[in-house]
Amino acid sequence: MSKPLVMVVDDEIDLTNSIAKIIRETARYDAITAYSAREALEHLKKNKVMMGLGGNRVRMILLDIKMPEMDGLTLLEKIRRDYGEDIGIAILTAWEDEEKWDRATAGFIINYIKKPFKSAELLATIDGFFAGEENILVLNTFEKHIAKREEFQRQKEQPTA
Repeated sequence: MSKPLVMVVDDEIDLTNSIAKIIRETARYDAITAYSAREALEHLKKNKVMMGLGGNRVRMILLDIKMPEMDGLTLLEKIRRDYGEDIGIAILTAWEDEEKWDRATAGFIINYIKKPFKSAELLATIDGFFAGEENILVLNTFEKHIAKREEFQRQKEQPTA
């Protein structure tokens, strides 16, 4: 039986390769890389499970937001529209604001990890997803989103100097 497949999608090639290496070194998962949204969609199409079984061999995606051509949030929306909610998606990005959080959590993400990240948090997210804790992860991320929304609101209310 093959290991669960995680796709890392980020246009920063060295970082993407480094993350994939961290994932592979666990010996629990396989990892593939995509350096653009277009390449990610090609991987998803290529790994679609055939013969009426549905699903995709790619079980989880670590997704950057800021990428050329198509950003990660647009890709998230496309994946949800074309592949449903079976694929676990965690946002892994340096970009964070209320609109990004809103769009990400609307896509039922399992985590929103801010760069620079800790490998332990990344692996805990992957391990949790494959341990069947997807609903808990989505709920925890939504709760983090509510806390972030309150933080963004406080920032808006603070007078500027």
